[in-house]
Amino acid sequence: MPRFFNKLEKKAGSSPGLQIDARAASGTASDICVLIYSKDSLETYHPPDIDAALPLIQKNKTAWIQMTGIHDHFAFSRMGELFNIHTLTLEDMVTPSHPPKFEDFDNYYYVTLKQLAFDSKNDEISETQVSMAVMENLVIFVQDRPSPCLNAVEKRLHAGRGKLRTAGPGYLAYALIDAVVDQALDVIGQIASAVESLERDMLEDLNPDHLEQIHRLKREVIFFNKQLRPVRGAILSLIKSESPFVPDTTIRFYADILDHVNHVLDAVTSLQELLSSMLDFYMSAQGNRMNEVMTILAIISTIFIPLSFLAGIYGMNFKFMPELEWQWGYFVLLGSMAMIGGAMVFYFKKKGWF
Repeated sequence: MPRFFNKLEKKAGSSPGLQIDARAASGTASDICVLIYSKDSLETYHPPDIDAALPLIQKNKTAWIQMTGIHDHFAFSRMGELFNIHTLTLEDMVTPSHPPKFEDFDNYYYVTLKQLAFDSKNDEISETQVSMAVMENLVIFVQDRPSPCLNAVEKRLHAGRGKLRTAGPGYLAYALIDAVVDQALDVIGQIASAVESLERDMLEDLNPDHLEQIHRLKREVIFFNKQLRPVRGAILSLIKSESPFVPDTTIRFYADILDHVNHVLDAVTSLQELLSSMLDFYMSAQGNRMNEVMTILAIISTIFIPLSFLAGIYGMNFKFMPELEWQWGYFVLLGSMAMIGGAMVFYFKKKGWF
């Protein structure tokens, strides 16, 4: 799949909303995990399907439904029926190329984000889409494959410390979004380390491989920016929304996430400028190297001009050239050439031309 310009997932002219693909739906079923928790208890269930998850939800406790895998379209269609989730939301959940966004509905709000990871060996960013529908006493969390942010929040939930057990689904949604943004912070930190390491290598010993590394890192920074920049708009929309499922107590926390996103985007801008300056440095250094080579070649050519002149004179086939009959003429000519060449080298060296 193209990383920068994604092809349209559905055919032109098709109906909006989730369209059940029988071939996709017949593949791997989504893995479902349900956590039911309150201040004093935490229960974990693994129902076989989404229908079996519904009876587990209790009014006086918060429910967190985790769905891993987005190819079981029948399960998503059934989930939409059970929890009154709009078909357009379901379509976004099963579309891995959808950009981050926030949408507010009457009975829930929907957020989709990109979970990012950096492969330091190949200098490449990988992405996983995560989505959540937040409603009264319930958070439905959807991911294409297991993501670190879910594991981190789940560990906090099991530890039972802080506000996570008591603050309801709104705070759980905040914790998940915060974990995704924190992961982005870690990724940009790894990219920055790779850029700084490359910069040190270039200063120590410039070689052609550095050009490829610069372009590879520039591409990843652009890709990172493409995935994270829409998050700022999504968080702003969430803060400004009047959804009853966004508690006033969490607004300040979301403002803190927005600060983190702005900080990361500033870091992205700085990295883009640094990589551009490194590219300019590389091209300038290569140009300087070429100039040095041309200078040496020009000096060599200049030294041989008078030597070629002398050789040309005594290489003429005139009959009357007295020096040709002289016993020491050949050695005098070679000595003269050596003296002229040495004098020119000394002069150029004194001038600092090489």
